[in-house]
Amino acid sequence: MAEQSPDMLDPIEENVSIETPELPREISDYERKLRREVARYREQARIAQSEREIACATAARERDEGIKAAREEARGRVLQAELKTQAIRSGIVDLDGLRLADLDALTVNDAGEVEGAEQVIAALRERKPYLFTSDKGPTAAGTTAQLQRPPVPAQPSIVDARSLSRDAWQTERDRLLAGSR
Repeated sequence: MAEQSPDMLDPIEENVSIETPELPREISDYERKLRREVARYREQARIAQSEREIACATAARERDEGIKAAREEARGRVLQAELKTQAIRSGIVDLDGLRLADLDALTVNDAGEVEGAEQVIAALRERKPYLFTSDKGPTAAGTTAQLQRPPVPAQPSIVDARSLSRDAWQTERDRLLAGSR
């Protein structure tokens, strides 16, 4: 190992550094151009960021409005379906009469069930009795597609061609041929 000189062991000497102040230098035209370009890019980035935030907020608002509208439409359809069901059970003659019903009394509970349909139909029956059949029971067929009983089919008449006269036979034959066309 080499011998150490006393000035090398002096701790004060090691920590001392000579700082030379840098003289302000003149900024070149190229640096000015680069700084303007960087400032322009920063401004464009800031504008793009704000536009993106506005677009995201608008999209979120439109999404929320769409969800709200879809829920309201679904709620309205559920209310109409339940009201129609209750009206058919009550014997309504024409479902177009439900337009006269006061729908403000209908509510949907937490379980998704409609409440107040019976009261709305009862109030409609009281105000407009001509919209309902005289009996309050279920319809004869028991379905929502038929509100009245189907007509009784006519009994076919059996005609023996051997017992007819010639004119009656021709008339019956012409009637049957015309019905088959």
